[in-house]
Amino acid sequence: MLFKTAAIELKRLNKQTVVLCLHPGTTDTALSKPFQARVPSEKLFSPAFVAEQLLAVISQRTPDDSGSFWDWNGKPIEW
Repeated sequence: MLFKTAAIELKRLNKQTVVLCLHPGTTDTALSKPFQARVPSEKLFSPAFVAEQLLAVISQRTPDDSGSFWDWNGKPIEW
């Protein structure tokens, strides 16, 4: 609800504001190391790949998308 509320409140200040929640998938970092044994190799992403993907997702969003949740592949995630 924090992101949804922020999206509403920030839009009052600037109609072009876009607040997004993003899911990077399983990224090959120290944080995900304990869980990587159960992740198929094609689903374990490098940080560089994730950064590129999330930037692409962000670039495709508009103010109408503000307050929404998206995965690394540009698919919406239901709250």
